[in-house]
Amino acid sequence: MTTTTTSSYAIKLQEACNNASLYTKSHAVKSTSIFFQYWEDSNEGNRDPTKQWATLPHQLFSLVKHFEEDSHLAQTEYRSITLSSDPIEARRIALTVSILSNAPDNFATCFQRLFREILDFHIFNSQGSMKGEDSGVLYDDIEDDDDDKPASIMWEDRFDFDEERLYECIQTLKWLDVHNAAKTDILTRPLMQALYETITKRVSTKITGVFDQNDLHEKLQGWTKFKLLPILSKMSKVSDSDMMINTHFEDQIEHILAECYCTIRQSEIFDIVTDYPDSLPSIIDLKRVLQKTHTMNVLIATLKDTFRKRLHPGAQTNQILQVYMNTIKVLRIIDPTDCLLDHVSHDVKSYLRERGDTVRCIISSLTDEAALGGELYEELQRQDDVRPLEEAHYDSDEEEEMPGMDWNPTPSLYYQRTSGIGVEDDVSDKASEKAADLLSMLVSIYGSNDLFVDEYRLMLADKLLANVDFETDQEVHNLELLKIRFGESSMRQCEIMIKDMDDSKRIATNIHSTIRGKSEDEDDDNGPVVDAAIISHIFWPPLQKEAMKNHPRIQAKIDQFGLEYAKYKNPRRLVWFQQLGQVTLELDVYDDGEVVTKEFTCTPLQATLISHFEDNDGCWTAKDLANETGVSEDLIKKKMGMWINQHVVKVVSKVHGESCYELCSHQDATHAGEKDNVYDEEDDGLVVSMSGQEEEELSIYESYVIGMLSNLGSLPLERIHNTLKMFVTGSDHKYNKTPHQLSLFLQQLCKDEKIECGADGMYKLIKK
Repeated sequence: MTTTTTSSYAIKLQEACNNASLYTKSHAVKSTSIFFQYWEDSNEGNRDPTKQWATLPHQLFSLVKHFEEDSHLAQTEYRSITLSSDPIEARRIALTVSILSNAPDNFATCFQRLFREILDFHIFNSQGSMKGEDSGVLYDDIEDDDDDKPASIMWEDRFDFDEERLYECIQTLKWLDVHNAAKTDILTRPLMQALYETITKRVSTKITGVFDQNDLHEKLQGWTKFKLLPILSKMSKVSDSDMMINTHFEDQIEHILAECYCTIRQSEIFDIVTDYPDSLPSIIDLKRVLQKTHTMNVLIATLKDTFRKRLHPGAQTNQILQVYMNTIKVLRIIDPTDCLLDHVSHDVKSYLRERGDTVRCIISSLTDEAALGGELYEELQRQDDVRPLEEAHYDSDEEEEMPGMDWNPTPSLYYQRTSGIGVEDDVSDKASEKAADLLSMLVSIYGSNDLFVDEYRLMLADKLLANVDFETDQEVHNLELLKIRFGESSMRQCEIMIKDMDDSKRIATNIHSTIRGKSEDEDDDNGPVVDAAIISHIFWPPLQKEAMKNHPRIQAKIDQFGLEYAKYKNPRRLVWFQQLGQVTLELDVYDDGEVVTKEFTCTPLQATLISHFEDNDGCWTAKDLANETGVSEDLIKKKMGMWINQHVVKVVSKVHGESCYELCSHQDATHAGEKDNVYDEEDDGLVVSMSGQEEEELSIYESYVIGMLSNLGSLPLERIHNTLKMFVTGSDHKYNKTPHQLSLFLQQLCKDEKIECGADGMYKLIKK
C-alpha cells in the first residue's frame, strides 16, 4: 500500500508535483529518480521482498547527498506553488512529496522492518541472550548466570551501514520530526508499528500462561523505560535534556505496553478465571492496566463469548458452578461494584437455571466439604458478618439510615470504561461492603430460597434414613448454619426430621432393652435385630411406597418390633415402608475352595430374595420369586444382579429352556473369575420418591385450579398463574412453576378431560 500523508497541505503538494515542468526539471524529481534507481539496482540480484529493507540506509545516504548538492540553487528552482519561505525547506518538502508519490506498495513496510531489526539488535546486546530467527531476533531478560550469557554481536556483523549516519540522514530529511510532525514526518507510523511488534513479542514471551508472578507489568514498564526508551531517543536524535519529547515517547511506549498487556490477558481471561486463586497476581496487574486502557468492554465481550462456547451439555454442572464462582471472585477484584459481573453472568445464570441438577449441586457443596473444592462449605461455616439471604441484595433507596451529604450513586459501566475506578475509591469500598457473598449470588440464579430449602429437605431425608447409627450431630450443625441464611421458619420441617431421628434412636434403645429382657432364657435368635427410623410423615417428603412381602423369618422380626412399639406408644402403630432400609446379614459362601462366612449389606428386597434360597431346594425362577415377594419379574432380575456378581447365586437353564437361579457350588466359586458377565444392580440409593413428590404437588395444584374455575368461571393462563402464586405460597407445597410449566400442566388436565380451553385461550370446567 502506498504511504501517503493525510493533511490537506500534503495533498496540495502532491497536486503541485503533478505539474509536468516539476517532474522534468525539478530537483525533487531527480532525487526521486536516484532514490528508486538505487532501490532497483540494489535488489536486482535479490528478489526476496523481505530483504529489501537492508538497502534502505544506502538509498537514504544517496538521497541526502543529492539533496545537499547545489544548495545555493534551491532559491531559483521552479515550483508551481509556494511551499515555504525557506528555499531549503521548500526543496525538502517537494522531495518528500515526490518520494511518496512514486513509492512502491511496500515502502513503509520496509522502513518498519528496518526499525524492527535495529530495535532487536540493541535489545539483544543490552540483555545478553538471543534466539536466532530468519524474521528477526527474539530476546529475554538477564535472568541467568553470567557464565550462560552469549557474547554480544557487533554492529558490523549484523549491518553494512553506519547507524549514526542513518539517523542523521533521517533528521536531515525531517522524516522523523517529533517537533513538527505535520510537514514531512513520514516514518513515525512505521517506527510505532515496529515498536508495537517488538513490545508485543516481549510481552507475549514474558506473560503468556504466567499467572502466579507478582508485578509483571511493572517489570515490563522498567524494561521499556531503561532498555527501549534510550534506543528510541537515539533514533530520533533527542537529547536527554529535552524532557517534553522524552515524556512524549515514554507515554507512547507505556500506552503500547498497556494495550499489548490487555490484549494478551483478555485472550487468557478464561484460564485466569479457572486458575484462581493462583492467578491472583495477574488479576491485580490486569485491574491496574485496564484503568489505563479503558477496555473493560472488550473484557466483557471476551468472557461472554468464551462462556457461550463452553456452556454445552457435555460440561458437568459442578464444573460450571466452580467457574462461575471463580468468575464472581475475579470480577469483584477488577470491579467491586459488580457492574461487570451483572453483564457477564447473565448467560451463565440462564444456562444453570435450565439444568435440573443445579440446585442439588449447590446444596451438596454447602453440606459436603469435598464438593466444589469446599468453597461453599467454608462460606456456610463463616461466622463473621453473616446476613440472611433476604438482606443480601437490597436497593440503596431502601436503606434505613439517611444518606449523608457525601453520598454518590454507584458508577455506571460507561464511567468505568472511560475513566476507571481505583482500588482506594470510596465508591468501590462501599460497593465491596455491600456485595453479596457467594451463596447469595448462587441463590440469586433462581431468585427464590424455596427451591433450595426443598432440595435440602430431600437430601436431608436421604442422609438421615441412610444413617443406621442415628448420628445427627453434623446435620444439626449444618441446620443451625442454614437457619441463619435461609431463616428459621423455612427450616422448621427439617428440624422436625432431625428430631424424629433422635426420637427413633431413643425408642429403638428402649424396645431393644425390652426384647432382650424377654429373651434372656431363650435362643440368641430371638434377640433384637431390627432398628427403625420412625418419622412424622406429614413433615417428610414423599418416600418410596412400593409394596413387598418379606421372607417369613424377616417379617417375624419386624412384627416383633412393631408389637413392642404398639405397647410403648399405645395407641400408635407403625406403617412400614417395606422396600426402604438397609439389611446387614452373614452368609456362608465358597471362597478359594473353602466355606467362609461373609458379611453383606443390601436392601430389604435383596435380603428377602437370598433368604428364599434356604427353601425350595435352593432353586427359584424369577416368576416364582415374584409371586413370593409381590414385586415384578423385571425388578427381581435387577435385584438378583448383586448376588450373581458376588458369586453367591448363578443363573442356569433347565431342560424346557426357562432360566432359574441356584446357589453357587464349590466348582462354580472356583471358576468364578473366568466369567466376565457383570449384571447391573441399578440401585441409586435414594429413599425419597421424586415422582411421588411431583404427583403430590400436581394433585394439590389441580385441586386449586378446579376450585378457581368452579367459583370464578373461565380464566386465562395469566390469572390462574397469579392466583396460584398468591394462595399456594402459604401451604406446605409452595407454587414455584413458570407460566410455561403451568401451561403444560393445564394441557394435561385438558387431555384428561377435567378442564377445557376455548379458542380465546380461556380455561373452564367441562360441563357434564
